[in-house]
Amino acid sequence: MVALTEHDHGRIETAISTAEAMTSGEIVCTLSTERHRYVEWVLALAALIAFLLPVLLTLAGYGPSFWAAAFGLWREHQLTDWQTVEIFALMQVVTLALATLALWWSPLAQRYAPLSIRRERVHEIALKQFLTRGIHLTEARTGVLIHVSVEDHVVEVIADEGIYRRVEPEHWGDAAAVLLAGLKSGDPTQGFINAIGLVGGVLATYFPPTPDNPDELPNRLMIV
Repeated sequence: MVALTEHDHGRIETAISTAEAMTSGEIVCTLSTERHRYVEWVLALAALIAFLLPVLLTLAGYGPSFWAAAFGLWREHQLTDWQTVEIFALMQVVTLALATLALWWSPLAQRYAPLSIRRERVHEIALKQFLTRGIHLTEARTGVLIHVSVEDHVVEVIADEGIYRRVEPEHWGDAAAVLLAGLKSGDPTQGFINAIGLVGGVLATYFPPTPDNPDELPNRLMIV
């Protein structure tokens, strides 16, 4: 869990204001601490467990005959092949249900999900924030969103079309990397400041400040 103080928020706001003074672009920073659960990842893991565990239990002597005797369903010598298959299938179904519930409420539901799945979810959330915060409504379409999902360990940098036409998306990779480095080192504030500095440098190169240079979007870090 990331806990930022008022001083931390102030430092980030100052970094945004400083960067925007050198460009006509706008920088918005958002941070999400939400714990996402990835259904497809949980079900895939649960299915794998449901496939392997009954087999391993059977090899260890806890197969259909054991459970039939334990619950008094049939005596071991009375089990037919079809009954054995039915009990084994029931073992798989029960394992699938229990594994799904256990995984759903464990860190495995998010923290160890494949990076591609986490990136896709964070990208969708970042796009929603981009539109919700009105970043696409700046006069010259030169807004940039820096969004980080703490629990997913994913950073998304989205630039509006005015920037996208002139700046390659690869320029934002360094900003994402330094922000992630700040999170991993336990100093997200410095991570944001470093990322803002890099984004501001790119914007200053391609979009120098205008004579009036209005501040069109809030400079504070927004928690979502």
